[in-house]
Amino acid sequence: MKAGRPSRDAKNTLDLSDVTNAPKKTVRVNFNLDEEKYILLKQYALNNRKTVTQLLTDMIDEKIVER
Repeated sequence: MKAGRPSRDAKNTLDLSDVTNAPKKTVRVNFNLDEEKYILLKQYALNNRKTVTQLLTDMIDEKIVER
């Protein structure tokens, strides 16, 4: 006999993690930007009803990731 749950010994069963998509890991990106460019960036984001994060993520997807 061994300790543990007997149901965990079954090899043909699926765990919830086997059938769900795990969320992608995110990382934080920081960089310095000229104050005038920052103001223009914020204004552009506001005019397009997006956050700066959404705007930059979209730009990265458009320019780099989807090539």
